[in-house]
Amino acid sequence: MESIKIILKLKSPVITPFLSDTIFGHFAWGVAFLKGEDELKKLLSNFESSPFIVFSDGFERGKLPKPYLEPYLMPVEYMDLNKKYKKTAFINKEWIFENIDNLTDEKIFECYIKDKRIDNPCIEKVEKKPPKDKESMLELKNSIDRLINKTTQGLYSIKLTFYKKDFEIEIYAKYDKEKIDLKTIKEVFDFIGKRGYGKDKSTGKGKFECEIIEDFEEKSFFEIDEKRNFFLSLSTIFRCDDLVFSYGKKFTKFPKTGGSLAYSRPFKNPIIMYKSGSTFLIKNFKEYYGSAKDNVFNEDGYYHSGYGIGIYFGAGA
Repeated sequence: MESIKIILKLKSPVITPFLSDTIFGHFAWGVAFLKGEDELKKLLSNFESSPFIVFSDGFERGKLPKPYLEPYLMPVEYMDLNKKYKKTAFINKEWIFENIDNLTDEKIFECYIKDKRIDNPCIEKVEKKPPKDKESMLELKNSIDRLINKTTQGLYSIKLTFYKKDFEIEIYAKYDKEKIDLKTIKEVFDFIGKRGYGKDKSTGKGKFECEIIEDFEEKSFFEIDEKRNFFLSLSTIFRCDDLVFSYGKKFTKFPKTGGSLAYSRPFKNPIIMYKSGSTFLIKNFKEYYGSAKDNVFNEDGYYHSGYGIGIYFGAGA
């Protein structure tokens, strides 16, 4: 499979997180709208064993999820940073690449300390905070009873995330060039960007412009290297028999359908998935891991993508 990086330049607020399975769902419906349902069915013909495209989650440019690794017992003088470090969800991707053959929580923490410029932890320092790239706010909406099309239940809130101008999200992907070409991928993402991504796209949310890069700097880290026997997932994935779970987090997802089905049968069955940043010991080397689930939606021919891609690394001693 061919590796690419997709850069989204956000043009409006976003509600729905950029998770790999949600991105795939938007992409599949985009193919159906642009190329027809027959073309989508053709691409999905053997999806359970051979996906035509696999996405990572979307990350702020220059960032990746902090890997879940064996916790490092930090020195006493840094214990005041323990809680803040543990709550750090995303880190500079170079911290991972620089330590790719010996990736440990200690190495990442050392990079964290250097980034914070903490030379003497006993001296309290007041650092000027950089301007924020994004801000979040709650928007109140009226609850509407769809049977009578009137407000009966009061208010509910949704979380909006506002980004600075041309804020960029990076999505990594691998695609089978025998099944789909780069031109089609670009057309579909352009369509999604104009139509909107996620919740409330009909009111202007989730708009973006996109760029696809074939030769990106970190591409080699997505290629199999049998000297690196651990896998850092950058996607939201299902359990895979080719991996042994090491560290990470599971969560229960309550997915929804898209396209025309969003109006008639909007809900799928709940599923348990691994968050991006989870790490695994590799049993069998593959270009992607995870699986596709066909029993999430109670109708034949529909799948929920639990496939994922990521980085191969060495954990060291």
